[in-house]
Amino acid sequence: MPSEGNTLFGNMPEGNLSLERTERFSHFGEDFVILDNPSYTYLDRKPYKMDRVAAIFCSRGQAEGTVNFTPYSLRPGGMLVVLSGHIVESLSVSEDFSGTHIFMSSKFLRSLDIGDSYKFYEAIERNPYIQLDDRAAESIGNYFSMCHSMLEYKDENPNTEEALRLLTKLFFLMMGWFIHRDAFSEEVESRGSDTVGQFLSLVKRNYRKHRDVAFYAGEMNMTAKYLSAVIKKTSGRGPLELIESYVILDAKAQLGSTTDTIEQIAYSLNFPTQSFFGRYFKRSTGMSPSEYRSSVRMHGENR
Repeated sequence: MPSEGNTLFGNMPEGNLSLERTERFSHFGEDFVILDNPSYTYLDRKPYKMDRVAAIFCSRGQAEGTVNFTPYSLRPGGMLVVLSGHIVESLSVSEDFSGTHIFMSSKFLRSLDIGDSYKFYEAIERNPYIQLDDRAAESIGNYFSMCHSMLEYKDENPNTEEALRLLTKLFFLMMGWFIHRDAFSEEVESRGSDTVGQFLSLVKRNYRKHRDVAFYAGEMNMTAKYLSAVIKKTSGRGPLELIESYVILDAKAQLGSTTDTIEQIAYSLNFPTQSFFGRYFKRSTGMSPSEYRSSVRMHGENR
């Protein structure tokens, strides 16, 4: 099982989850993996890009981090959902943390045909974390148990894959409703916070191609000067600083968790040249891309 586990988590840093010390582990190929209470070894805090969908339910302890620059604080009864392509930073995990983790391939998620129910994907983009009440947490626990039970007979039951799809579709529809209910029960605090939210949503989708305030101002039908003033007043940070944060986070994720060359990474982030990317990265982090990559690898070797 340990050797198989190393292939199941794609770009997740090796060592963050220990399958050798997992209470219960079930899977359907590499398309669906569910494990209870794996041990964590967070010696390495580098950001990484998820290449699959993850849902993590916390039953004890706490964990802190960010998903696409949005901070989360995972507590008992809380559920974190991360979509493929999202950039994750795991900042801390308490020693007593326990919970259930599900990992699904993008292909498996597409096969569920969730559609636009409760604008699920939009809701997850806006807020990947939800705190469940006792009834909801109990329902989620029943789903986990049923998944484990079905997968015990996967080699004997030819209907396992279809049953797993139907059950998981129900899970996501439930989660979509919980998120929808909480999101729309709260009123928008102010026009400024709404503007910041719209701006960040646009940045998440466009930072690789557009790093100028004028583009986002045009998309939001306002002047660049007005947008800058609202963002600065509401968030305490300028729009260029926020855009840069997304670019640097993505760059760190690629430098730390892929074998792509620095030139390839620069191209993926739409920089005209590798040297231009290097200056941009160093201005923000104080080190060149190659120095950052070396420091991450050296840290990993010393674990």
